[in-house]
Amino acid sequence: MEILGNRKLWEEPKIAIFISRKAKKEFVQKVIEWMKSVPNDVCFIGPFHSQAEKCFLHHVLQNGGKAVSLFGKSLPETLSREEDRAIDEGRLLLVSFFHREHFNAATNRLVNDVAASHAKAILFGQISYDSFLYPFYKRICEKRKDDVKLIS
Repeated sequence: MEILGNRKLWEEPKIAIFISRKAKKEFVQKVIEWMKSVPNDVCFIGPFHSQAEKCFLHHVLQNGGKAVSLFGKSLPETLSREEDRAIDEGRLLLVSFFHREHFNAATNRLVNDVAASHAKAILFGQISYDSFLYPFYKRICEKRKDDVKLIS
């Protein structure tokens, strides 16, 4: 396991974010609008793997928010300017569970499960029946229906 950033974020209440790889740019704007209704001190957690999730994380960090980013592969060798600044300011924690170059379906499932299990609320965005996230969404809804929100 590799860890970089503020470990205290692991103990904070978090909202998990899962957005489909197929989500359009307009949808990301919808999620960002939803985020504006969330208190500023909320910490977000997720794999931030899809392009939509990356855009969401970028927006969170650019606006002074906090996040825990989970990786099903090794930590990246370079970070964005926002990520560097957020780490320096104690607003970002990066956690890698595997020492490998690429993630795969199994490592992705693990980080999704970890994110959901360490979140008090779980947000899913634009999930279709044929997406990789749909079975995960159904499973989480069965276990934690009251904690799940779907934005479509």
